[in-house]
Amino acid sequence: MRTIIVAFTLIVVAILSIPMYLVAYIIGLINPVKKHAFAQGLVRVVFRLWLWLSGTSYTIYGIEKVPRDEPVLYIANHRSYFDIILSYAYVPTLTSYVSKDLLKKFPCIAQWMYFLNCMFLDRDDLKSGLQMIKESISLIKDRKLSVYIAPEGTRNTSDTLLPFKEGSFKIATRTNCKIVPICYTNTENILETHAPWIRKASVTMEFGDPIDITDMSRDEKKALGEKVRAIIQEMYDERRKP
Repeated sequence: MRTIIVAFTLIVVAILSIPMYLVAYIIGLINPVKKHAFAQGLVRVVFRLWLWLSGTSYTIYGIEKVPRDEPVLYIANHRSYFDIILSYAYVPTLTSYVSKDLLKKFPCIAQWMYFLNCMFLDRDDLKSGLQMIKESISLIKDRKLSVYIAPEGTRNTSDTLLPFKEGSFKIATRTNCKIVPICYTNTENILETHAPWIRKASVTMEFGDPIDITDMSRDEKKALGEKVRAIIQEMYDERRKP
């Protein structure tokens, strides 16, 4: 039943989005950042509704640690599609996401992602990866938008994080923005462990301490992926304790 209800609300959102596209477009002609804020506000409301309809109970930890006066690079583990729903429902800064290019095939979702300056990544195309890094750097430097990326590269429901792709961290080293680790636990139990059905689950989302890289040596910056992965793994292990 939850799956049917969420699917029905997706259809309703798609219909109601049509006039909102025009509003977002007009706002964007005046101020692109305000267009982003408008779109993110609407997405936040819809995603919180979906979390409620799905019966998900969740606890957010450490959100007060996130800097509000500067863009950051969010680095997260990735266990479920609901990671994105939960994060966009509560991430405290204007944020653009790096997503797989498959989502471009879904018109309503893709349109809102364009309004949110999201970047579509073809994992098998080196040029796509380089373009994503370039665009992310521009968003942070020029528009002061935060960027969110899951450097495991795919959803992973095991208790051990996959290796992080080091290229993702060039976004931070070339902008000197702070890195904010994010750790999810149990989000796969909303959908992935029994797809296509949505079921009740109790999940957590934790923001770690921001990592300032400005005084790091070159060698330390080269090992950022390993360092941040270890931090998120430790966060995960701690939250998974009985």
